[in-house]
Amino acid sequence: MNVGIIGSGQVAQSLAKGFLDRGDAVVLGSRDPAKLADFVAAHAGSRAASNAEASAFGELIVVATSGEATIALLESLGSAGFTKKVVIDATNLIAENGGVFALETGAEDSMGERVQRALPQAHVVKAFNTVAAEDMVRPKYSGGPPTMFIAGDDAGAKTTVSAILKDFGWDVADIGGITSARYLEAMCMAWLLYGQVNGTWHHAFKLLT
Repeated sequence: MNVGIIGSGQVAQSLAKGFLDRGDAVVLGSRDPAKLADFVAAHAGSRAASNAEASAFGELIVVATSGEATIALLESLGSAGFTKKVVIDATNLIAENGGVFALETGAEDSMGERVQRALPQAHVVKAFNTVAAEDMVRPKYSGGPPTMFIAGDDAGAKTTVSAILKDFGWDVADIGGITSARYLEAMCMAWLLYGQVNGTWHHAFKLLT
């Protein structure tokens, strides 16, 4: 599969490695593709390009940008190129001020919903937003495989994303439509607060049934 990743930071690079290990081709988008030269040189099958090129290349798109810049960037790219594509939204919009975290979307909106509104013809699935970048692919915990919770309106898109997550080493729990992204982003707040209190960032959620 051709995967376009909008973003070039730790999350983007971690997920790119996972897709490359699956045998996918990956284009990472950046405003400054040259800064990804070392990553591309070290990872065959990857390429750095503009965000527009990455979104055009991908049969599946990952949005892995800074939360506050995401919607303006997607609007600048235009929604037409995302039509009927599966889009994984891995973003959060959480501010930190003096050690206090705040979910800036509030309780009645989410980045998942904002991404879906910006890309109305795409099939957006919220995923990968409740764990550290280094644990997104083949996570290893003493309690066994963790659970990645997902949300999205399109059943076929969620099937596609669930298969990717299982390849990456996750159990998967579907909690409904894209409005449920509000609660996944609140889960990120819980993840952050646990890390802040306990001084560790190697933790994840697990659903027990």
